[in-house]
Amino acid sequence: MILFLARLVRILVALFVVRLLLRFVAAVVQGYASAGERPAAPVEMVRDRVCGTFVPRTRALVGTVDGREQHFCSESCRDRALAPRVPSTS
Repeated sequence: MILFLARLVRILVALFVVRLLLRFVAAVVQGYASAGERPAAPVEMVRDRVCGTFVPRTRALVGTVDGREQHFCSESCRDRALAPRVPSTS
């Protein structure tokens, strides 16, 4: 019985090693296949001044605050930034 278990463990270890080698070879082949491809162009990100979220410039909402163009992630952030400021009475 112990000899059977020892053989079974050896077979399982051998299968595990073969699987690791096959995964390694597949990764190397995939790396060589994609070596000639150009990486995707970087996307310019802008920061929402209200909540601090970063948004791609092409998807950001734009508003003018204090004479400067500002970018926002949503209409609610834009509306909060563009709302008139009420002076505090304290």
